[in-house]
Amino acid sequence: MAWLCAQDSASRLLADSQAPWPQASFEYRAVHDVLALTLLFTCPLEALLAFSPEDFDAAHVLVIDDVEWAVWCQGRLDAGDLSPADRELAASTFRWLAASRLLGGSLDETRGICTATATCRGAGVSVGVRLARRALGSWAHRHPSDPGPHSA
Repeated sequence: MAWLCAQDSASRLLADSQAPWPQASFEYRAVHDVLALTLLFTCPLEALLAFSPEDFDAAHVLVIDDVEWAVWCQGRLDAGDLSPADRELAASTFRWLAASRLLGGSLDETRGICTATATCRGAGVSVGVRLARRALGSWAHRHPSDPGPHSA
C-alpha cells in the first residue's frame, strides 16, 4: 500500500508542479520513479496522502546529488522497513533506474543505417534525480511553507 501511495503522490506532485515532460517519456518515468522512491522513504503514509510543503523538505535535500541519492536509496531498500510487496516493487523500480541506458548514435542517411550505442548506464538515476530536484523546486515555489505576514 505504501508503494502505491508514494507513486500516486509522485504523480500528483508532478502534475501540480506543471512538469513539462510527456508521461510516455523516459524523463517522466525517471523523475516519477525517483520521486516515488524518495517520498516512500521520507514521508509517513499520512503525508503521502495529503501534500504538505514541510513533508517534502527532506525529499528536496536528498535529490541534490544523484550518487548520494542512489547510495541512500539502496541503503533504505536494504534496511527492510517495508512490507515484502512494497519492498519488491520499490526494488524493481530502483533496479530499472540503475540499469537504464540512454541511446546515442548516428544516422547514415546515404546508406539507410542507424547506429545506436548504449551510453550512460544508470541514466535513470542521474536524469531522474536532476529532474526531481527541478520538480520539487517548482512545487515548493508554488506552495511556500511559510506564507509570511502578507497572507490572510
